[in-house]
Amino acid sequence: MGDHRTAQPDVTAVPGAVVQCLQLDGSPAEVLLEGRMELPTPAGVLVPQYAPEDPRRQRVQPVELHPGGGLKAVSLQERAVIETPVGSMVAERVTFHPGGQLRRVFPLDGKISAYWSVEHETALAGPQRMATPIGVVSARIISAHFFPSGALRSVTLWPGERLTIVTPQGPASVSVGFSFHESGALRSFEPDAPFEAKTPVGTVLAFDNDPEGGMAADLNSLQFDEAGNVTALTTATDKVVVTCKAVASAGPGGRCPEGHRSGGADADGTGEDAWPACCPDCARWSAATGRQVR
Repeated sequence: MGDHRTAQPDVTAVPGAVVQCLQLDGSPAEVLLEGRMELPTPAGVLVPQYAPEDPRRQRVQPVELHPGGGLKAVSLQERAVIETPVGSMVAERVTFHPGGQLRRVFPLDGKISAYWSVEHETALAGPQRMATPIGVVSARIISAHFFPSGALRSVTLWPGERLTIVTPQGPASVSVGFSFHESGALRSFEPDAPFEAKTPVGTVLAFDNDPEGGMAADLNSLQFDEAGNVTALTTATDKVVVTCKAVASAGPGGRCPEGHRSGGADADGTGEDAWPACCPDCARWSAATGRQVR
């Protein structure tokens, strides 16, 4: 599906189409439709919004275009079942890459207001079944994101939704969402609770008590390379202390071969420990930065 192209009609030429905004190059950017139109796309035939604004729907233009005219986003008149690389999904808004490939699928596109609450919108959020690289999952989601190749890039879970997934370090309960490398290897996930992550510096409890993802789970707080090794994480409980080998071998109050003392005032009387000559790594860092290791 990633290489599939579907010839797209000129939306601006449809009777009742009104160009609302232009790109910097002068081409149409946003189009308002005053009547029903069936729009062929790589995700199937879509019917953009054309009726007056619904109290629960976002106030956006039904059709957005990339510079040059390719489809960028379509807000649907009604939720519809579309075909995606992970199976059939319900959609209310769909976006596309500049090359025409499916980019994001939003099952719901509601607007929270005094007349429409989060609880109202949540009641409409049914589970989506997806064939992901880590197996078939079923969950309420905000969106599914795809690479231009069609490979699944990320799944952003509905607020409050929890899901157990398979990770390089065993099963994990996930909130917010998870993402993949284009190869299909797990790239990141947001732990729902402190997760014992095995790292090159030992086991660290990975957990972000205030994750910034929220609306998009493309990159979460526990991250892996394609081989499954931890490359980055956020922790709310642990810390990593880096100690110079020369300081460690000298011990508290000891002296390194250069006469610098550990755990007390240095020989220069500054009151700080200076170790640039005692450890080759520290010496290289000091030479490269012009700063003294303390």
